[in-house]
Amino acid sequence: MSLHQFITNILNIKPEQIQDLLTLNQSDGSMVIKIRLVDAHCICPYCNGQTHIHGYYPRKLTHSTFINRACTILYLQRRYRCNTCQITFNEPNPFTHSHESITHETKINILQDLKHPEITYTLAAKRNYVSKAMVLRIFDRHVHIARKPLPKVLSLDEHYLPDSDYESLYCCLLMDFVTGVIIDVLPDRKKSYLLYYLSHIKHETYSYETHTSELDRIQYVSIDMSESFRSVFQSYCPKAIICADSFHVLQHLTKDFNAVRLKCRRETPDPVLAYLLMKFKVVLNHNVQLDNVARYNKRLKRYINLRGIQTVLFKHFPELKKAYELKEEYIAFNETASFENAGRKLDALILKFADSQIREYDEFCIVLSNWKQEIVNSFTVVNGRRINNSHIESKNRQVQRLLNNANGFRNFKRTRNRILYCLNKEDTYTF
Repeated sequence: MSLHQFITNILNIKPEQIQDLLTLNQSDGSMVIKIRLVDAHCICPYCNGQTHIHGYYPRKLTHSTFINRACTILYLQRRYRCNTCQITFNEPNPFTHSHESITHETKINILQDLKHPEITYTLAAKRNYVSKAMVLRIFDRHVHIARKPLPKVLSLDEHYLPDSDYESLYCCLLMDFVTGVIIDVLPDRKKSYLLYYLSHIKHETYSYETHTSELDRIQYVSIDMSESFRSVFQSYCPKAIICADSFHVLQHLTKDFNAVRLKCRRETPDPVLAYLLMKFKVVLNHNVQLDNVARYNKRLKRYINLRGIQTVLFKHFPELKKAYELKEEYIAFNETASFENAGRKLDALILKFADSQIREYDEFCIVLSNWKQEIVNSFTVVNGRRINNSHIESKNRQVQRLLNNANGFRNFKRTRNRILYCLNKEDTYTF
């Protein structure tokens, strides 16, 4: 490829459009391209009259097609004057709009960089040799992402966003469970805002012929055991089946079981047992390989493996053993039950937890009783997958990575567009 062909590819114009072209390498490693286009013999855009060249004026344009090298276009632009109406205007060019100092290619490079969560606005500015303020203006001007239609299965989750200019500590993510597409990002998770949001959708999409709205598309809603979420969707989507995310149920169980372990540690006078409860708490986790090779333990003064340590703890703390067995029984239920038998099995488990007389499990009994139907609903299978919030939790981690890289965001409108732009593959910029 000749230098001429290379330059025309970089500039995205045809060789026959170029009248003069000169490239200069600067001492700082940057490149300057001096260019003048062939006379296009333009007619007046206002009266279609004949024109003549009124003069030339230079334009300096940032053209960041080289990631590792600054590039500037010095474009000698013609200005025409109409012979009839005497109006002057610039010749059309393939580089940029009138009065802009960067080329279209630079804008595209910046917007493509910002598609990646790890690229901050500052880094995008540095990579493309423009200011951060310019990057922000380009993003705000060209990225406007509308709410997606509500799906059949809707997942909701909250995310901590304390730096937002909206008066709320949490934003709320809405996701299509089937496709994984983020439907919208709301500035608040409070009940009052959710009621306003859903009422607005109902008002905009309500059909007086069918007496339905877009809210009637929702058949299932997966939530994180938030009472606000439940009451809001019971009000506005009474036909939708609400499902409690199994991960959050297990969070309650794990927290209460850890409270039992910590109580045993506080109450035991034996420092060795207290040491084992803290140092080897892994033996109380689910699906741990206990039959490892025995190692010498200085505190116990003998060789012992993880199963042996678990046996010692259960021997001295029978309540801990009972709490562990109940925990494992619920986890087994969570992993193996089906929608058809979940209700019967859950009733039996609630009785077992209540009869255990373990005070720390009182809270979990209340959770199971209050959310029984929603827990049973969560065993519904859609497209071969049980309804849960695992997918939206992974999206939440991507949001957190985006926020961590940027050290937080303040402008919520921009933050919302950036989250949707980065997390949804199909969402893109517009010109």
